[in-house]
Amino acid sequence: MFENYEKFKKDVLNLTKIDLNCYKEKQMKRRIDTLIGKTAAKSYDQYVSLLKNDKAVLEQFVNFLTINVSEFYRNPDQWAILDKKVFPELIKNSVKT
Repeated sequence: MFENYEKFKKDVLNLTKIDLNCYKEKQMKRRIDTLIGKTAAKSYDQYVSLLKNDKAVLEQFVNFLTINVSEFYRNPDQWAILDKKVFPELIKNSVKT
């Protein structure tokens, strides 16, 4: 539908830190093209301009691409806090009763 998807992917990475190369291209391109089609943008460049200038459109785009999964379980620092602080405190308090 639109041209220069490679440039668009670079623009999105610079703007959102989301690397579209990590996704299946045909599926992602189809989803993005459908989303862009709901706007007045007639090209990827126009859509990038829209993303840069309209926070609501940018938020919609990011939410559309991501599944908003909590990264808690993938964050080693969080596990270290649980291991060193939370669990010992819980165990200490449970032994008192």
